[in-house]
Amino acid sequence: DDNATEHIAPMRPPCQDGVIISNGHLYWGPWMCGCQLSLYGNIGLRPRDDVRSSSAGESGSAGSGSEAASGASLHQIEQDSLTVHTGGTAVRAIGMQPGDWTAFRGNSGNSHVSAAVIAESVRPAWTVDVVSRELLTAPVTAGGHVFVADRTGIVRAFTAAGTEAWRARTGGAVFFPPVVHQDRLFVGCADGRVYAFEALTGRPLWTFRVAPQDRRIPVYGQLISRWPVSGGVVAEGGRIYAAAGITHYDGTYVVALDAATGRLLARNDNSGRLSDVVNSGVSLQGHLSIEDGELRFLGGGIYETARYSLETLECRNEVRHQIFSDYRTAFSAYYPEYGRYVSLEHTLPDGKVLCHDANYDGTAFSSLSLEAALPAGVSRKQKDAAGEFLQRRGKEAEPTPALLWQDAKNRRFTGFIVAGDVLVASGHPENQPDKPFVGAVRISDGVDLWEHPLPANTVLSGIATDASGRVFASLENGQLMCFSGETR
Repeated sequence: DDNATEHIAPMRPPCQDGVIISNGHLYWGPWMCGCQLSLYGNIGLRPRDDVRSSSAGESGSAGSGSEAASGASLHQIEQDSLTVHTGGTAVRAIGMQPGDWTAFRGNSGNSHVSAAVIAESVRPAWTVDVVSRELLTAPVTAGGHVFVADRTGIVRAFTAAGTEAWRARTGGAVFFPPVVHQDRLFVGCADGRVYAFEALTGRPLWTFRVAPQDRRIPVYGQLISRWPVSGGVVAEGGRIYAAAGITHYDGTYVVALDAATGRLLARNDNSGRLSDVVNSGVSLQGHLSIEDGELRFLGGGIYETARYSLETLECRNEVRHQIFSDYRTAFSAYYPEYGRYVSLEHTLPDGKVLCHDANYDGTAFSSLSLEAALPAGVSRKQKDAAGEFLQRRGKEAEPTPALLWQDAKNRRFTGFIVAGDVLVASGHPENQPDKPFVGAVRISDGVDLWEHPLPANTVLSGIATDASGRVFASLENGQLMCFSGETR
């Protein structure tokens, strides 16, 4: 009515076709360009109905996207959303050890780093056919067990010998691996919920619906929540963090839960609308991590990285009143064929940097290399938060560090483990995705230590280790493989 422009950040209609208006809906199709987009495909939008909002006593002002909900409203949301199972919240210890890979990419910071000792020679130990025609998550490990979930909604635990210890079902697809924390296992699910299990036995403990309503929509052949917990969960200090949503205009819901009880500790439901001027904000377009004391995930075309206080879940992004997008991503939850390659930038204690860059769609790479340390006070060139190929920023050219070694095989990588002076990596040679492998490189000099062919590529960041130095790989064909050190 007021002729104001509003911004739908993750997507737009194609240039040639525009919007089709029919049945009270808006329809648009795929794009034929490289615009700054996050969602691709044939999309239908309908008028939005009312969902639980700040008018019902929830958090902050829509413009600021800040502040946790009041104690009274937290209690009401908790009553509506939390289901506690019989049997109590106490759990038996699973025997977690340093070196266990308890979260996606190893830990809550997604660092790819493990305290495990990886042997300089390994052999295949066992292979399990877990699921067919659906993708596994990456594996995680704890207490001599390895855990995976999949897009059928099943969570499984296997012993170190490869036998199934337990399985449990959730209410929808699981896109990112479980997290093991305080002897419990937590899963974010596309049905809009977080599930908690006893890690040793799989006994269900509690379930919390992060989504404001229990409503589903079809997304690429599957019914998922309108607000899926698609980026997984992260854990720190007895708290479980999760986010639900797809597009900012439908709402982005972020919660902190007590790990033992599922009790709601903090919530932010306003970061989907940070700008009152153009009605834009954060979209959930990536997996969760905890970095520099903040909860973070890729936030769509305007807010490259969404940032929240760990204590209050106040959104720390500076509000932007723009009607164009700066960033493009393809969230691997919905586009696994795009998001399968992994970048790495690991700084060693002596200042050298182990580096590999891959952009989101797999069209641009740099070779794995070890870069020399830069002089004190000199900053390195920066990496795009979405994994885009490195670009120089600013008016002055940034320094180019000397290469101490560079991978001569020009390999593309789908997973990394940094363990002391050993880098374990999965991937395939350039333009040869039909020749997948898992192997190890000595970081100090770039020498290959071992390499084994795989029957299929690993899923995104689909390798893990455990405290005993075993290496596990989740493959795109639904298999889980284990490699162990050679006995002499």
